[in-house]
Amino acid sequence: MINKFQLCLVLLFLHCSSAIFSQENKKTVTQFHQTTIFDTQSLEKLPQLHEGLAGTYFGKHASYFILAGGSHFPTEKPWQGGKKQFSKTVFVFQVESDGNLTSIYQAEDLPEAIAEGAYVTISDGLLCLGGQTSEGLSSKVFSISYNNGKIILKHYADLPIPVKSAVAEVVGNSVYLLGGQTADNGSLNQFLRLDLQKTDATWETLPAYPQKVSGAAMVAQQNGTEIALFAFGGRNQNGKNLTEFYHQAYTFKPSLNEWFPIKDIQKNKEVLPLAVANASKIGASSILLFGGDTGVIFNQVEQAIYDENIELRNQLWQAHKGFETDVLVYNTITDEWFNLGSTDKAVAVASVFYDAQKQEVYVAGGEQKPGIRSPYITKLSFSKDSEFGWLNYAVLALYLIGMLMLGFFFMKNNKNTDDYFKGGGRIPWWAAGISIFATMLSAITFISIPAKTYATDWRMLMFNMTIILAVPFIIRFFLPFFLRFKLDTAYEYLEKRFNRPVRWVASALFSFFMISRIAIVLFLPSLALNAVTGFNIYYAILIMSIVTIIYSTSGGMEAVVWGDVIQGFILVGGAIVAFIVMVVGIDGGFGEFWNTTVTFNKLDTFDFRFDFSQPVFWVVVFGGLANTLISYTSDQSVVQRYMSTVNEKATAKSIWLNGIVSVPVSILFFLLGTGLFAFYKSNPEQMSITDPNIDSIFPQFIVSQMPVGMSGLLIASIFAAAMSTLSSNINSVSAVITSDFYKTIFKNTSFKGQMNVARWSGVVIGLLGTAMAIVLATWNIASLWDQFNTFLGLLTSGLGALFILGIFFPRVNGTVALIGLISGVLILYGVKSYTSLSFLLYGLIGMVSSIIVAFILSMLIPNKKEVNGITWKYRNK
Repeated sequence: MINKFQLCLVLLFLHCSSAIFSQENKKTVTQFHQTTIFDTQSLEKLPQLHEGLAGTYFGKHASYFILAGGSHFPTEKPWQGGKKQFSKTVFVFQVESDGNLTSIYQAEDLPEAIAEGAYVTISDGLLCLGGQTSEGLSSKVFSISYNNGKIILKHYADLPIPVKSAVAEVVGNSVYLLGGQTADNGSLNQFLRLDLQKTDATWETLPAYPQKVSGAAMVAQQNGTEIALFAFGGRNQNGKNLTEFYHQAYTFKPSLNEWFPIKDIQKNKEVLPLAVANASKIGASSILLFGGDTGVIFNQVEQAIYDENIELRNQLWQAHKGFETDVLVYNTITDEWFNLGSTDKAVAVASVFYDAQKQEVYVAGGEQKPGIRSPYITKLSFSKDSEFGWLNYAVLALYLIGMLMLGFFFMKNNKNTDDYFKGGGRIPWWAAGISIFATMLSAITFISIPAKTYATDWRMLMFNMTIILAVPFIIRFFLPFFLRFKLDTAYEYLEKRFNRPVRWVASALFSFFMISRIAIVLFLPSLALNAVTGFNIYYAILIMSIVTIIYSTSGGMEAVVWGDVIQGFILVGGAIVAFIVMVVGIDGGFGEFWNTTVTFNKLDTFDFRFDFSQPVFWVVVFGGLANTLISYTSDQSVVQRYMSTVNEKATAKSIWLNGIVSVPVSILFFLLGTGLFAFYKSNPEQMSITDPNIDSIFPQFIVSQMPVGMSGLLIASIFAAAMSTLSSNINSVSAVITSDFYKTIFKNTSFKGQMNVARWSGVVIGLLGTAMAIVLATWNIASLWDQFNTFLGLLTSGLGALFILGIFFPRVNGTVALIGLISGVLILYGVKSYTSLSFLLYGLIGMVSSIIVAFILSMLIPNKKEVNGITWKYRNK
């Protein structure tokens, strides 16, 4: 007869065996495709615009594209003595089903003919800032919107001085404007901000740009910690001197209100001066830079003009071969450049709009050569070669089948609810310890911690290390109360200590939190698989949830725990293999990995500043201790493991095992994030630039860099991380519904009835979490690690407070405890809404607030219920 441990080894072997079949290392390469979606030559009523326009205002409002203004040479070219003409026409385009644009509106609605102003899309429409007219430069700022067949103009505060060739960007509710060229052809280092929330707002002067510049490119993009501004190149026209073209780049961090240098513009690892280029964000942390002028021919033309050599000037203009054709990519986290490819429609002084939802970049008009306009609106779309392959899918299928087999194997052992929820006390202490570890690890750890560390540093490590500090306290003060009364759930203690309403409130809060957590842990691996393979995110959610619901509800606690054991080994083994592949893939191996991490301060762990809005040491340690205490004392999915072992000594050993294992494993997952940074800094061209979320970085590495079969195993590891947590959550909520609600409301129920409720409640909870995960898939979340810990603090801090109040504060009664819980939630909501305190402190603030309020009220309304044997002070009575 096969025993449980042998079954685990067999299943583990099945999961691992396919990794040996292939050593081929697949690479994911992002490709771009440029298609024409509109041609101005189709404008029958405006033949003078057939050639196209440069320097337009361009953006999207609601579902319509808006293009306004611009300049062109409709009759004679510059070398023929032609003069630049300006347009005051506003075009509105509608997107057709085939992706092409159709002009549905065109009229001369601008206040004046104008071009070469800055522009940015805001909620009110297309914001237009400054520019050049036939009469000079403009300081006007206005928005253009389209509604019911009409153009609506809304005016904002004028710029401090008239400029052209400035660049604008929006972050939150603020519009930023950089540089520009003045009427005397000089460039500015001005950097301004306009707060759109203020009706009477004027332009605020911010720290000056490090260079006087016009024709720069500026993009707002995530840098790993916040949305920052990134400015590239530009030029400085300075009197009779030749114009200087810049290759320098800088970033402005709003949180610090300061400019910082970043890596110069590079093409094939050589610096590239570039002005009037086109730029756009793409994905979670990349920026495209394309088109533009390097200044070589421009300076020759200038010199010919200064030398009054008109013939040479005209020859240079006519012989111009066009602008920069390479599409460059800059990564805001690794600070590296690479060449994505080249385009046959290179332009300068074009206008760009980025559609974040579709991951597409639209380019309107521009100059093909000096004096020659582009008649096109084109679209840049992106694809990547990341087929998951049949072998990887086979590994994933093997894993899912193995989990189903596990559930069916343990089904025969479930004779009653004690077997179903506690494994009949048959679970060894070491298996319970690994199960606690695997449950707390989750897909959030497996995906989000490497992503967070890749983007930042190791300051969050101490958050995970606090488990070692908390373990002795949990074993000494909490464990005896959970085991002494042979409880079915943790919240049964609250009824013994306070009353039944407190038990029900706590159980309801826990159930709601678990449904939300189920949604998050379902969503994460599904997002990962979708991002790296294109597999439908909704199918992934459904497949994983259905498999987990079946094996956890059929096999009960034993299936959950032994599944966690298998999944724990897969998780850690997969992470070790992935880290080895990362280091081997870095030019220079481990030596270069170490050099990179030290040079860029990626191992920084301790930050002793007193800035409680940031993950400084104090925030991380105290916030981590509070969250650990909450999870290990009031989370039924953890406490349930305490009740599944033989005795208190075995349970204590399982808690210590979990704590000890968590330390090196936490370090391993932080190493993964650092390894990702070093790998992609060494190999920037292997980055997938279109992933919409930084959380996709590790799954993307797995699919693109790991050998076939092994990548399938590691994606299965992500599923394992999710499913270990998911199965525990389903089983624990099922226990809460059955024991805390069903058995307390309906007396003298049969074992059969209890088992039916247990299984069907698990199914319902799993389906509710699945539905929420599907809704979550429609949201745009920057970091799920941040969101999860925010949610943890808001919903569960009060639960931790209830157990502390129950055990250590005998004067507190049930009514006071509930008032304390509600007060803590309200105080925490106020802190979240009106302060900048770090989300890592939410658990601590909510828990401490609840305790303080309850303690003060207990002085006025003392407890009259007998507390002998159920509080720490009177534990021996």
